[in-house]
Amino acid sequence: MRMGFRLAMSLALLAVAAAPARAFEDYVGTRSLGMGGALRAVAAGDSGPLLNPSGMSLVRAYTVEGAYARSTRRDSNFFHGSIIDSTSGLNLAGGLYYTYQGNAPDDVPSGHGHEVGGALALPLGEYVALGSTLKYFRLSGDEALGGHSGGLTFDVGATIRPVQGLMIGLVGTNLYHLTNDDALRTIGYGLGFTAVTDLILSVDGRTMLDASLRTGHKGTSIMGGGEYFLFHKFAFRLGGGHDAINQHGYLSAGFSAVSEIGALDVGVRRDLFGVSDGDLAVTVVSAGFRLFVPQP
Repeated sequence: MRMGFRLAMSLALLAVAAAPARAFEDYVGTRSLGMGGALRAVAAGDSGPLLNPSGMSLVRAYTVEGAYARSTRRDSNFFHGSIIDSTSGLNLAGGLYYTYQGNAPDDVPSGHGHEVGGALALPLGEYVALGSTLKYFRLSGDEALGGHSGGLTFDVGATIRPVQGLMIGLVGTNLYHLTNDDALRTIGYGLGFTAVTDLILSVDGRTMLDASLRTGHKGTSIMGGGEYFLFHKFAFRLGGGHDAINQHGYLSAGFSAVSEIGALDVGVRRDLFGVSDGDLAVTVVSAGFRLFVPQP
C-alpha cells in the first residue's frame, strides 16, 4: 500500500511538472457542468475520461452515456458519447469516448473538432487509484489555430483516499504538448467530500501553464459545487467558480432523474460576475442520458 501511495504521488508530481489541460474547454460533462465544472476528485463514470481517468475505478458500473451541449463562447455545439466499464474482476476500469465540437462565430470562419480516446484505471489497494487516457483529436477551420490540426496525446491522473469520505484528485492532461488552444497545458487538482449520505461536495482548480492563443494570458480557474440525491431518484446540483479564460465569475445548476436502468441529466452555466460592457457573458447548457447496463 505504501509503495502504491509513493507511485501515485510520483505520477502526480510528474503531471504537475509537465502537465497540461483537456481539449474542448467548455465541455466537462453534464453532471460536472451543474457543479461548476468540478469533480476531479470524484470523477466516476463518464467524468473519468473527461476530468480524471483514475476516477473510473470509484464505482463498479457499466454505463453508456450520450449528451449534447451548447456554449455561446464561440457559438459551439458539442456531441458526446461514451462507454465506461468498471465491473472487471481484475478491478481494471476502462472507457471509450468520442466528442465532436463545431462552431460558427460571427465574422469568423467556422471550425470543427473531433476527439476520440480510450482510458484505463486501476486501484492500488484501498487508498490509491491511477489512470491514464490516450486520445487523438483532429481539428479544422477556426479550431486549427496556426495550422495545428491536432494529433495524439495523453492524460495521467491519480485519486487518493487518505480517510473515509475524503478524496484528492490530481491530473495532468495533454501531457504530450499540442500547440493549440483546445489543448493548453494545465494542472488539475481537486478535493471531494462524501462523508454525508447522498451528498457530494467538490472543489477544484485548473492552472494553465500556457498562454491562450486567443486571450494571450495564463491563469487559474477555481470551481466548486455540490450534488444531493433525494429519495435515490432525483439529483440536484449547484456550483460556481471563476473562469481564467475570460476572467468572469459564474454560477451553475443541474438536475437528474434517476432510475435503476438509467438517468436523464440537464445542466446550465452562466457568467454573472466581472462582465463589463462589451464582454461576452458565456452561457453553457447541456442535456444527456445515462444507461446502466445490468451485470450478472
